[in-house]
Amino acid sequence: MAQGDKKKVTLKDVSKASGLSLITVSRALRQPETVHADTRAKIQRTIDEIGYIPNLTARSLVSQRSDMIGVVVPILASSLFADFAQGVSRVLEPKKQQMLLAVSNWSPQKEEEAVRTFLARQADAIILTGFSHTDTARKLLERFSGPVIEAWNLRDAVIDTAVGFDNYGAAVEMTRYLIGRGYRDIVMVGGSSHNNDQAEDRTRGFVDAMRNAGRSVTEDTIIEFDNPATIEGGVALIPELLNRRQKPDAIFFLAELPAHGAMLWCMSNGVRVPQDVAIAGFGDLSLSALLPVPMTTVQIKGRAIGETSARLVMDRLEGGAEGAPTHDIGYHLQIREST
Repeated sequence: MAQGDKKKVTLKDVSKASGLSLITVSRALRQPETVHADTRAKIQRTIDEIGYIPNLTARSLVSQRSDMIGVVVPILASSLFADFAQGVSRVLEPKKQQMLLAVSNWSPQKEEEAVRTFLARQADAIILTGFSHTDTARKLLERFSGPVIEAWNLRDAVIDTAVGFDNYGAAVEMTRYLIGRGYRDIVMVGGSSHNNDQAEDRTRGFVDAMRNAGRSVTEDTIIEFDNPATIEGGVALIPELLNRRQKPDAIFFLAELPAHGAMLWCMSNGVRVPQDVAIAGFGDLSLSALLPVPMTTVQIKGRAIGETSARLVMDRLEGGAEGAPTHDIGYHLQIREST
């Protein structure tokens, strides 16, 4: 059949092919519990055979629900955000909800485009990463009638609900740990804080912890790289740091992938960790514990953040009362041999 000759299969076609009334077929799809199991099975076989696809747009006009949840993540290269998306999906799937996934690449403008698309698609709820939005996106979200979740960080001022952990506190705690271990020349390596509230809070936590301990913080103490963080970035950076006149004795990476890169470079070039330089990360990806020198890091519960975000969305959509505006999933310092 030519492309232009293809005809859309309708509910009437299902009725005719199954030999059942249109009312029975319609009721089996809308209220399956009211139709005998054998009849439902016959209708489903017919649907499979002739390729009928329900008109969800028409159904949503009646139910006022699209059964679609919009989710924005900054990247998918890190398994942390993949775990987060998996956590969201794990909760939504049994509820027959579909996840619309957008990747912003840390761009508030791209996030705004995703929000506009979600709203145009009549998404029932929107889950975002962090609090770095354009003014327009914030206004759109504030006017949106459905649940809005800002994930991966905690702030006092939220659009609706926040689910995450204290990025500032985690960086403070790791920095204090390194200072307590006796490291004197600690360098922090992190992604750009521009349009990234998580990186901003982690950097601020490091700086405050250093200054509160009487340590100086200079332009050589903080190294920023452009997002996204990569293994290659850590490989390129570590020899530059170790070739300094005053080389660091500890490096705190605010992202896990470049910390892996630095660790791999050290192992390949005869640099002993932690004897020559200590390395700490942030994220606790699965490889961190499996490295020849297991890496100290901040353990983040990405999947739990996703699951909690999705559960809060579904509770609201199913008529539950609005709960607390912030939900702290927590973090954990995973101390290993690299420090």
